[in-house]
Amino acid sequence: MARSISVKIPTALLIAEIEAKIASIDASVESYASDLEKYEVEKEQYRTDLAVAISKVMLNKDTISYDYDAPIRVVTYGDNRIQLEFKPSAVAGLPEMPHQPQEPNRKTYYGRDYYSPKEMLERNLKVLRMTSQEEVSGSTYGAVLEFL
Repeated sequence: MARSISVKIPTALLIAEIEAKIASIDASVESYASDLEKYEVEKEQYRTDLAVAISKVMLNKDTISYDYDAPIRVVTYGDNRIQLEFKPSAVAGLPEMPHQPQEPNRKTYYGRDYYSPKEMLERNLKVLRMTSQEEVSGSTYGAVLEFL
């Protein structure tokens, strides 16, 4: 049977971690617009590179099939719709899709409350600054840890 361990964390250390995380969130918020613009440029380049890679494969008619398990499959829907399905392993040199940056301070639910991570950290920081204790328990640190 496991035994519980009682741990104490210095309050000053926890305050410093929270302040660093708030600064990190602020920096991410400031750079979010430029990161989003960079993503849009990368997405357009990805589309161009993808079209080039697929067109090279499409020039070889032996790679195309109507079979269900074919690496490159043609599906027709009536007279006016044709769909091409590619398995990524079938096309050599496919570019990697860029990842869209996440909003750094997006609000979410914490229990029944709707807050941003920065708001929650600021609330915890306010309480920690008011305390006269030099150490906090490990469970207190664990509660704040999900925001760090």
